Amino acid sequence: MNSFTLIGRKAIQLLGASVCLLGICGPLSAQINTGRILGTVTDQSGGVIAGAAVVVTNSQTGVARNLTADAAGEYAAPNLNPGTYTVRVTAPGFQGFERLNINLEVGKDARIDAQLTPGQISQTIQVTESAQLLDTTSATVNGTINTATIVDRPVQGRNYQNLLQFRPGVTTQPGGGTLTTATNGLRPEDNNYYVEGLDNDEPFTGQSIINSTLPTGDAATFVPIDAIQEVNVQTNSPAEFGKRPGAVINVGLK
Repeated sequence: MNSFTLIGRKAIQLLGASVCLLGICGPLSAQINTGRILGTVTDQSGGVIAGAAVVVTNSQTGVARNLTADAAGEYAAPNLNPGTYTVRVTAPGFQGFERLNINLEVGKDARIDAQLTPGQISQTIQVTESAQLLDTTSATVNGTINTATIVDRPVQGRNYQNLLQFRPGVTTQPGGGTLTTATNGLRPEDNNYYVEGLDNDEPFTGQSIINSTLPTGDAATFVPIDAIQEVNVQTNSPAEFGKRPGAVINVGLK
């Protein structure tokens, strides 16, 4: 075995290690352009029901995801596209449980706990989802600019960035322009911008690459406002977003 063969094998080993590292790092990236529905299945006494069948269905597309509650009665459906969902839960010896009109927003969790009542499985208790006053799944302070607000509100330059100031804690200096949008007194470059889960931060200024506001209020690289489904603005965001202490501005496209 000559020296060239040894060098070649060493190069292959290093390349393989690099590929492994890339493989490990890849799945760790946050799926922040999607949401998650999770919850616990219990009976009327509060005891958990392991093995309950859970079906999470997108009401707009009809796509369903079948799950099974674990030994602690818990279930989770990650990586769901934003939209309206229905959750149906069944277990032998209990009436079915169905929660309708669950509004799942981009990058957010919806907690749907199911309390089953003894009875025939053919019977179903339906619950219509109402607005949640407090998010018990996270300490993150967030708010979503939905499609109706984006389309119906007059926006200078038809740029969604000019709507960010309507979220609590977000301020924009008069006249617009780069480095003018700040959150909770932090520097403008401390914000984090994402589009469809992809990093949208310009590395030098820390501003958004797409729809970056110019002094005139227009965007340098423009995504049509009608192509945006919703914009979620989070402060005190979880560690999965990382990088900077400012707001996480997450754009979901239609």
